[in-house]
Amino acid sequence: MGLGVREAVVTFGLTKVLPIQTGALIAIFSRLVMVFSELLFALLLLVLVKVFREQTKRMIGFILKFKHEIVLGVLTLTYTTYFTIATFLKHDNFYTGRFDLGNMDQTIWNTIHGRIFQLTDPNGVENISRLAFHSDFILILLSPLYIIWESPKMLLLTQTLILAMGGIFVYLIAQKVLKNKLIALTFAFAFYINPSVNFMNLFDFHSVTLATTFFLGAFYFLIQKKYFPMVIFLILGGITKEQVWAITGLFGLYLIFAHKQKALGLSIFSISFLIFYFLIWHAIPQALGDRHFAIQYYSDFGASPGEIVRNIITSPVQTINTLFQTEQIDYLRKLFIPLGYLSFLSPQILVFAIPDLLINLLSQNKQMHEIYYQYSATITPFLFISAIFAVRAINKKLPIVGKESLAIAVLLLSLFAQDSFGPLPFTNKPQDEMFKKGRENREIIKERISQIPIESSVTASNNLGAHLSQRQNIYTIPNGIGEADYVLIYLSEDEKTKQSFKKTAEDHRYVLIFSDKTFYEFKKIF
Repeated sequence: MGLGVREAVVTFGLTKVLPIQTGALIAIFSRLVMVFSELLFALLLLVLVKVFREQTKRMIGFILKFKHEIVLGVLTLTYTTYFTIATFLKHDNFYTGRFDLGNMDQTIWNTIHGRIFQLTDPNGVENISRLAFHSDFILILLSPLYIIWESPKMLLLTQTLILAMGGIFVYLIAQKVLKNKLIALTFAFAFYINPSVNFMNLFDFHSVTLATTFFLGAFYFLIQKKYFPMVIFLILGGITKEQVWAITGLFGLYLIFAHKQKALGLSIFSISFLIFYFLIWHAIPQALGDRHFAIQYYSDFGASPGEIVRNIITSPVQTINTLFQTEQIDYLRKLFIPLGYLSFLSPQILVFAIPDLLINLLSQNKQMHEIYYQYSATITPFLFISAIFAVRAINKKLPIVGKESLAIAVLLLSLFAQDSFGPLPFTNKPQDEMFKKGRENREIIKERISQIPIESSVTASNNLGAHLSQRQNIYTIPNGIGEADYVLIYLSEDEKTKQSFKKTAEDHRYVLIFSDKTFYEFKKIF
């Protein structure tokens, strides 16, 4: 034990208040307590070292066995974290809009309050069915999420989470087809930094964006010959937008010819195209009271869906000239270059992308042949799948061209594409205004918006609309000026916004009740 100086010092010190015998006993007892504690600590340390050694061995073994899956998990988590933060900041700084986050938000908010699939006409003041514009019935399925969190941010989070799952399906498909986990991981990484994927994740919320992951999931279960989950994913994809049913129909043909599943394939093909026909030719026009609004984008080919399809086929020169304009070629370049144009080498898979490729390329709406929006959502999954199959095909025909070298090419070209025209930080043209250009008066605007009664009707600038959409009547200026209880304007260089501000300021029925820098709030007084 080593009784000595310490005990003597303690005993001497205690003699000032206690008898010497009592002080000595306390000094010896304290030594015993310390020795027991040291022995207990040593024993505990010995046990922990032994257990830790075993745990370490197991942990190292687990990491070595599942290293690719762990890296995939890190990539998925990193992607989810960044885009959740980025989209939330976009919304907080009023970079989202009534078009289209506000439209989706109001539809879901109305649904959980008993007005199923309803919204205020984005181009007017009437409350109508969402079907008048799109058959994105998945919004009804998403509506229970608002029981958890009644906020547009729930949609942004859901979109990011589902898109992040797309990278996992890319990994699973590549692993199944190429039998190489490292190459599969390379394709998953390429998915997460793909400019088209990134842009549609950042651009508000759109139901069709979810179809990217749904089709990747459907194809994975198809090659696994697990047809029930495949059908579930196809249905989920179909209810994101009306024209998507044409792609689900192609899955039916693929099942017939590639998998010899004639009954299932014919059923999927027939049902999908019947739904597609019914929605485009009947349901949406009836809900709108007119032809599908997007028909105007193809006026060069006709005035009805049938006429447009017929003229596209029977006027090949006009069709080819439209397909190969400068903007369309640049759109194709940005779609295909991240995967090294490998997708073209697997036409049996790329055919799934043809319906939406034609819809986008033949449209007069310039946004539809740019990668900055949601219009490539149903094209992107098949670019990845076809590129994966192309790598296998090249390796079989030319073994000297290893799968690894092709994967490296995909990796380098994906990085090049992201740096050249992707939206991530530190690239050539980053989309980072939400980090660098926050609205100075955003908290004041949010406070003013929160004070507007939910039963009041409001017309507002587009960039305010997604913050006001959880009400039954929300309009977009100039619609609703004169009818709405409140007019909220974030003044910008946009001429329409300036005219709306002037119109409201001169309207004797409204009074300016608040202003801060470029934000103005008017209230209807009679």
